[in-house]
Amino acid sequence: MRLPTLRDFRGDKIDMVCHRCDRYGSYDREELVKKLGATTEFVELRRIMAIGCDRRGTDQCEAKFPCLLAANILIEASK
Repeated sequence: MRLPTLRDFRGDKIDMVCHRCDRYGSYDREELVKKLGATTEFVELRRIMAIGCDRRGTDQCEAKFPCLLAANILIEASK
């Protein structure tokens, strides 16, 4: 199964939320593509956005992208 990339999501804003860490952010998709590239997978984007969290990159990380669910794009829990 191929993991979703920034290219796969066509919305203007990418929302990331983690209820465990009480984090929330809304990011401009075009700016992320310019900075990271369109082939950046959302699992890598999650690792980048969770910098500073002790749970970053582990199975305990609960950072999610509700915009993917709204766009009916599935993502694996971990890679």
